[in-house]
Amino acid sequence: MITHLRGILVHKSPTTAVVDVNGVGYGLAVSLATFEQLPECEAPLNLFTHTYVREDRLELFGFVDQAERELFELLIGVSGIGPNLAQTILSGMSVRELKQAIIDGSAQALTQVRGIGRKTADRLVVELRDRIPSMAQTTPGASEDAGAGGGIYEEATLALVTLGMQMATARKAVEKAAARQTEETETLQGLIKRALREH
Repeated sequence: MITHLRGILVHKSPTTAVVDVNGVGYGLAVSLATFEQLPECEAPLNLFTHTYVREDRLELFGFVDQAERELFELLIGVSGIGPNLAQTILSGMSVRELKQAIIDGSAQALTQVRGIGRKTADRLVVELRDRIPSMAQTTPGASEDAGAGGGIYEEATLALVTLGMQMATARKAVEKAAARQTEETETLQGLIKRALREH
């Protein structure tokens, strides 16, 4: 699983970006929100990524910050929302606006995005409402501006995902474990063990 790329931006469009990493060009699908924050071509760039794998599809999605990636991963976990629609949603609303609409239960605001009908908007609110506030809480060392890898908390989350947990579940387990702030949770191994027990 590719979680981030650091290289040179060689091409960009409102929906795609190509990053050269040591001579290998990686094509990524991006939202308008990420596109607007991309530097000029030939500039160095670091993108957080989500690797989407299906039997007939392998695609990389790129994000300037972790908050957008987290929301993308929650969105594609909702029944009826695939990666393309998730990108459309993130292109139509900012991360802050989308979180607020879900927390407020504002299905009407969500239906303003192309491709989102009333039933899908209601489903988004029902399935994600309880998860959004926990995302908004800042876990030490895992802020939206965290560097590549996001520190011990991001590493622990990725380890849990590798072990079979869903991303949202893994993040919640790590947050719960980290909140205890014991000597055990000061190390990566201890944090993972605690998170597995909390799950």
